[in-house]
Amino acid sequence: MRKEIIASLDVGTANVRCAVAAIDPRGDVQILGMCSRPSMGMRKELIVDVEASAACVREVVASAERMAGGSISSLYVALSPLHAVLQTSKGMVAVLGEGHEVSQEDIARVMQATRVSSLPPNREIVDMVVRQYIVDGYGGLKDPTSMIGMRLELDALLVVGNLTALSSLRRSVERAGYTVAGFVLKPLALGELLLSEDERELGVQLVDVGAAVTETAYFEEGTLRAIGAVPVGGAYVTSDLAVGLRVSTKTAERLKTEVDWFSQPEDKAVDVASFGHLEARRVTAREVIEIMEPRYEEMLSLVRQQCREMSGKDVPNGGYVLTGGTAKHKSFLPMVRRIIGNRVRVNLDTYGAVDDPGYNVAVALLTYTLARRGRAAGTKKQPKNSRGLFATVKGFFNDFWE
Repeated sequence: MRKEIIASLDVGTANVRCAVAAIDPRGDVQILGMCSRPSMGMRKELIVDVEASAACVREVVASAERMAGGSISSLYVALSPLHAVLQTSKGMVAVLGEGHEVSQEDIARVMQATRVSSLPPNREIVDMVVRQYIVDGYGGLKDPTSMIGMRLELDALLVVGNLTALSSLRRSVERAGYTVAGFVLKPLALGELLLSEDERELGVQLVDVGAAVTETAYFEEGTLRAIGAVPVGGAYVTSDLAVGLRVSTKTAERLKTEVDWFSQPEDKAVDVASFGHLEARRVTAREVIEIMEPRYEEMLSLVRQQCREMSGKDVPNGGYVLTGGTAKHKSFLPMVRRIIGNRVRVNLDTYGAVDDPGYNVAVALLTYTLARRGRAAGTKKQPKNSRGLFATVKGFFNDFWE
């Protein structure tokens, strides 16, 4: 049987990542390849040099293609909340199905009607989040298929992207020799992969801590409610350490990631030469903490402020779920719990041998795309649920590295 290959691309400030999967006619999914390279031509989640970015995309996708043993023509591309907004929209159509039974055609028409919205010239609709369907005034419906009624309404959030950011991403991908199959808002994809149904229902703040930007999203009653971005990330902590301790950026990165400084005695000293510095010099835990702590406090205070604005609470009923490359740093979780509290879950699933939760977005794009296809086809059963694909990824990497 012929297998369809789909691929995702996450162009971040620090890294560009690609994931490739194959889907057979039964809907079974197999991860074929994943690849990561340091980003080029990026600044704060925005492409500032299209040619450099295109060269990086070409290299990372070609590498994933070789691993997958197949060719890729199009990519689902991640979109940062930094370059998108959510806009409320409503649509209404008459039910035309036989016996006034709501059909997939009726749902498609009301979705199209909901997408008709007035936008500024620098904005483009890239996706839509269903909040509820309403049949003859009865709301709160997730799936109105087969219900009887005269009027079908849809209350939704439009994902509206910044045209400058979208155009830069599209040009980068096209100059690399591929096409954009679609843009996917990162929190939508991550929410489907990382959050439980209970968390999404109760209310949860999802926080993806990247290198230059920390992206936030609030979910409640099963759907995405709000998105935001804090212009502070893990790279700022690295920069502060490099300046404050007078060491290279690589040494500062290792100091940040490899030691849990908050569990060390304040007078505990280490030689920076053991972390890659050219000359031997000792620094104490107190010195490192005094540099790292203010930046982490700034980042997490801004995250907490955004959560308060989105949910009306300092801590949502479902708490906080943190992910992203910075979340794996050994000093990060103790700092989070000091500032936010204990109702925090850090998702550090790393797919077997690949110790990098930064791959979450690339994999989440695949799971989200497949789930959307299942819903668009009107099937109750998705092609492969997020957890199943997650296990497949782990198995793939275990086999690959053995």
